[in-house]
Amino acid sequence: MRTDRFVGNQSGLALVLALLAISFLVVVTIQLMITIDRQVSVSTIQREQVRLDSMVLAGLHLARAALLADQQDNSFDSLQDSWAAFDQEKIKALAGGVDLSVTVTDLSGRLQVNALGKEANKKYREIWQRFLLSGRFAIAGEDEVEALLDALGDWIDSDDKERPQGAEEPYYQSLKPPYSCKNDKINLPDELLLIKGMTPRIVYGDKDHEGIIDYITVMGDDGKVNLNTASLPVLLALSSGMTPGLAQDLLDFREDRQRKEVLATTGWYRQVSGFPGAINLGNEVLKVTSNYFNIRVSAAFHQYKRTGTGILLRAENQEQTMLSWKIE
Repeated sequence: MRTDRFVGNQSGLALVLALLAISFLVVVTIQLMITIDRQVSVSTIQREQVRLDSMVLAGLHLARAALLADQQDNSFDSLQDSWAAFDQEKIKALAGGVDLSVTVTDLSGRLQVNALGKEANKKYREIWQRFLLSGRFAIAGEDEVEALLDALGDWIDSDDKERPQGAEEPYYQSLKPPYSCKNDKINLPDELLLIKGMTPRIVYGDKDHEGIIDYITVMGDDGKVNLNTASLPVLLALSSGMTPGLAQDLLDFREDRQRKEVLATTGWYRQVSGFPGAINLGNEVLKVTSNYFNIRVSAAFHQYKRTGTGILLRAENQEQTMLSWKIE
């Protein structure tokens, strides 16, 4: 009896050990399958990222080629140029199944923040005043606008002389935490939030207001706007006599392909039917050439997507410099 019980106990133990071994092997197998699946997934993601990165760079080269070709073709820039009107469907067809889009935005058609550091440019400051008081932005009135422009000027100019409603080093050192007044050009749009009076509502907007961010640029400081690419809010700010209707007339005129060559000079607005002769937009604040461009390229395939954004400087001698470029 003892022997049988012993043998029975051994058989039971062996069965338990066998079950444990099988369970262990099942767990190891499942874990191995999960690891392999994860590695395959990671490999697929990496492969698609490399593929999409290559397509993004191809889109960047396409944009640069279009900007160079346009500069070689004529001496002025407008929204009728090839860089401003890519055929997105043709680009997708050439991309081999990848959803590729290329967008080039002329920053010379925006208001330059860094031009406000020059006190002598009174007309340009007046344009900014009308722009900020347009009712589009979260700004209370003239006093707030004057304070904002003075603070911007003090932040940008190189001296320590405080403008009437501006702010220099003592103000910024009194904050918690304190920091220095830059007294130099603004390099990034987010830097605006460091300046006295500037708020996220003004810069980026809220549910009731637009933000100024889409109409301004930190590129350039010559105090001039490309009349051929400026948006309606910027056109409205060019003169106290401008109305939404007149601004729309300018937009319609410059979109007419039969009038493209007329856009070669800043005085073309006088050829717009019904445009008041009493309104002088002023050649000192206008231009029809562009130097700074924002380039955005997106490439997507199924659930994968990569986007490249950057700013390109195109010099008069046709040299191109990428001032920034980032792929995410």
